Amino acid sequence: MSEKNKSIPVRTDAILKDNVSYNRYYMKVSSRFAVAKWITLLLFTVYLVCMLVAARNSITYENFMYLLRDFNLSSSASGAFSSVVYEEQQNMTFSVFKNALAVSGSSGVRLFDGAGNSVFRDNVSYKTPVLLTGDKYMLLYDEGGRDFSILTTLARVSGGTTEGDILCCAMSDKGVYAVAFRNPEAKFAIDVYNSSFRNIERIYRDSYVTGMTLDASGDHIAIMTVKYDDWNVASEVSILQIGESTTRSISLGDRLPLYCRYMNGGNLAVVCDTSVVILSERGDVVADISLETMTLSNFHVSERLIALVCSENVLGNENRILVYTESGSTVIDCASEGKISAITASNLYDSVYLSRENTIEYLSSNERAEIEYTGSLLQVCEIEGRPVVCFPGSAFSVNFDK
Repeated sequence: MSEKNKSIPVRTDAILKDNVSYNRYYMKVSSRFAVAKWITLLLFTVYLVCMLVAARNSITYENFMYLLRDFNLSSSASGAFSSVVYEEQQNMTFSVFKNALAVSGSSGVRLFDGAGNSVFRDNVSYKTPVLLTGDKYMLLYDEGGRDFSILTTLARVSGGTTEGDILCCAMSDKGVYAVAFRNPEAKFAIDVYNSSFRNIERIYRDSYVTGMTLDASGDHIAIMTVKYDDWNVASEVSILQIGESTTRSISLGDRLPLYCRYMNGGNLAVVCDTSVVILSERGDVVADISLETMTLSNFHVSERLIALVCSENVLGNENRILVYTESGSTVIDCASEGKISAITASNLYDSVYLSRENTIEYLSSNERAEIEYTGSLLQVCEIEGRPVVCFPGSAFSVNFDK
């Protein structure tokens, strides 16, 4: 028999253990692999100890944190989220990082996995904390302050202090991030960092920076600015490729840009006070949706949807719910009575969640459902398609009977 046609040996001799039949040959092979595994782990441990002893004078907290930058723990539970309890803080905010719930406030930040276990805690304290998440890092910064931190699910791996008050920040999925602040050399400056925490570019602006965003890869940054001149407002969105000198500027006229985000397909959604502008990656206008006589009261932009709550009267109890895709197609257009404190757009489905005083309403193009709650609702997040309601001291997932 040629070497090519040899097959795996089959042994018929077996032993019976715990009412299960085991093949003797493969048990012997398995035990050899187990021994090889433990020998490898022992050698690695010896090597690691020797390296730590030999380089003990060169090891610092900073370069140890740099070593941890690519390490993260993922949520061990899928498809559901258990209830969690945490300490109540001031200025609390919530986000989702690696299918886990991130809880941030004036006293620190915590991360809870899908099973409801606390997997990370850091006491980094900011007066007005804002938390942004990507696929690689969490970015926590002090809005109006000068400090920011970069975190994984294991540790706070980096951070910094700006020269002036922080206006806003942006985080990409690949770990590139940007920090906008007031600058003594110019009116405003934006520092861009790569995923290794190195400052790779500084961008100056004379007009007030109202917001910015990075695309998923961190190759492009969009910056919203407003300039006031003799009571006239002139705003624009600038799209820059990181490391390149070319800039594409799109004028928004006298509209006030409130928020911008790159969506899943690559288009840029810009929410203004009187309209929504959707731009392509090159800066071409895909859609320009006017709110006409309505007043924008709440909005949320997810990875795939742009959701708006517009008031149709001065009391704010007659509303219009408008939901669009990143191409400008209408998903939901309906009336809704009663005050709405917040709207949350789904990342997976063509649906939104409306937060009211005592109820949360699920809304899609053909379905409505609601649940009641008691307490002070702070935010509704979505983890793997399931809504998670967040209160000052606890959070839990809910299920709508649709």
